[in-house]
Amino acid sequence: MNNYDSAEEMQAAATKIAPINNFHGNINNFNEENATIITDLFDFETLDYYARKNCELPISQEEKVKYETEYRGGLQGDYSSEMGSKVSNVVDCLNSFPLSKRAVIMMNNSWWKHQDTDEAKCCRELHFYLTEDEESKKLLLNCTGIFRAQAVDIMPKNFYFVYKITELIQKKLNNMNSVKCEIGSYSHFVTILVPTRND
Repeated sequence: MNNYDSAEEMQAAATKIAPINNFHGNINNFNEENATIITDLFDFETLDYYARKNCELPISQEEKVKYETEYRGGLQGDYSSEMGSKVSNVVDCLNSFPLSKRAVIMMNNSWWKHQDTDEAKCCRELHFYLTEDEESKKLLLNCTGIFRAQAVDIMPKNFYFVYKITELIQKKLNNMNSVKCEIGSYSHFVTILVPTRND
């Protein structure tokens, strides 16, 4: 797997090779700065709005009107359904069983037919797991994202969402545990990578 210093660097690599199947990359030290990509389609306020919405955090109707467009994701890119409960499940899992392999958020809530575009979520699963850094011995919260399909120009929204939901889980874990964790790595897997949503 290729290692990248930032989401922006990974997006640049994706731009050069799309369309392609089975794209993957890793960011070892995932943080807000290297998870943020500002483009004409996604300024920071838009990234923040979509991240809060998909984490099922409060948003206003005014924000919805201002920031939402079909091209930026539509219902395919809406992961907010039951997300609060899904986050709580991951937090409870890792708090109770730190070595668990079941700390997974699945975006689809039920079986779906391939003709149902709205339920053909681009992001399918987010896997969370704890590791110990070999040098510092710090506990790290890592994430792996599995995407059915990914348009390169929509990558900024997805990278920032993954960072914010990882941060949300990290903060909730740290509020419960005496042993604190930091955010570690993010690994990104895409089955079908295309340049734009129109491809």
